[in-house]
Amino acid sequence: MEKEITKTTENNNKNNIFLFSGISSGIKKNSRKDFGIILLPQKSQTIGFFTTNKVKSEAIERAESILKKNKNPKIIAVISGNALCRYEGIEKDIKKIVSAIREEANKRKIFEYKLKDDDIILLATGKIGSKIDTDKLINAVPKAFENLKANEQDFAEAILTTDKKVKISKYEYGKILILGIAKGAGMIFPEFSHATTLSFILTNANTPKEAKKKIFSLLSKTIGSVNIDFSRSTNDTSLFVFGNKEKTNEKILLTGMEKVLSELAVKIAEDGEGVKHVVKIVVNGAESEKSARKICDMVSSSFLFKSSIGGENPDFGRVLAAVGSSGEKIGKINIFIEDDFYFSAEDKTKGKTQKPEKIHVVKNTKIIPENLESARKIMKKDKYTIYINVGAGKASSHILMTDLTEEYVEINKV
Repeated sequence: MEKEITKTTENNNKNNIFLFSGISSGIKKNSRKDFGIILLPQKSQTIGFFTTNKVKSEAIERAESILKKNKNPKIIAVISGNALCRYEGIEKDIKKIVSAIREEANKRKIFEYKLKDDDIILLATGKIGSKIDTDKLINAVPKAFENLKANEQDFAEAILTTDKKVKISKYEYGKILILGIAKGAGMIFPEFSHATTLSFILTNANTPKEAKKKIFSLLSKTIGSVNIDFSRSTNDTSLFVFGNKEKTNEKILLTGMEKVLSELAVKIAEDGEGVKHVVKIVVNGAESEKSARKICDMVSSSFLFKSSIGGENPDFGRVLAAVGSSGEKIGKINIFIEDDFYFSAEDKTKGKTQKPEKIHVVKNTKIIPENLESARKIMKKDKYTIYINVGAGKASSHILMTDLTEEYVEINKV
């Protein structure tokens, strides 16, 4: 049966070997999609990265445990609208849901062998501590299998919570396809590394050597470098699935994955709760990469500076205060604001017709008042870049930060 599914997939979506479904089970109001599944090919390998929050969803703990012993799960299932997190009896609820998915897959003979519970990764996103209506979800499982198709759109919609837009990115090179799907709009301060989203990177390519180490590096500087509200979720997960169907040059594969991850990172930041401005912060001249990252975290977490960005107010004294609060070694600080924005290396020169404007706003740790009005004009743009040289070494890091608006408070006060 699996061979028939794979053939159907390839006929409907060039180079794809995955099937997707996204339906409404009734967990969310207004018949919004809230349950999605991805069917994985038999020879696939899955690598996972999970939130570093010490209080994790029980579903996430289960997924992490499975991937430590089983690199080849066959189904990824995602519930949105409920975090499956920290309420009495949740372990039994998770088992009931997983068993229902397994039984339905086996009844339909989706694979040539019977699935076990550990062949199914169950993830969730939504309100913490709220009991899920298992009957609604379980009753919807057959419908999810009936709606399997090569197109990822329904799945991408089904995993959203406060997101306004689906987040999909694709990269194709010859027979190689890399597909990225993500959700995230609030509780974004990623640390898997950082992690505060759900993301799925699927490719028909072979698994590269030292894959976990190399992917972690890409993840850390893309989705792992977005800070919307300095809040780390209990549920965040990033899964990378290699179909092991097509051989490719490793450099091409990693370049494509970085591009997909970079595009998803920007989509997450742009769709952040109440967000009007997205700013790339680049810290260089630091003593070490770890030090540069800590300074990035401090600047991007400053509610004062986030408010300045929202108000298009060039108060770079707030940046200086944040840098100094990091506790990291600093020398003479210089800050520039640039009328330019790119996040992946491939986009650095794409479409550039003229040299971007770059304004020097802090020189040797002193604010330059006469340049602030020019800086204000740049801050009216939706996206721009701020460079901070801390004068203590040669290391650098970067992060995407967003503004703080009244809309963010309206969304989260209830």
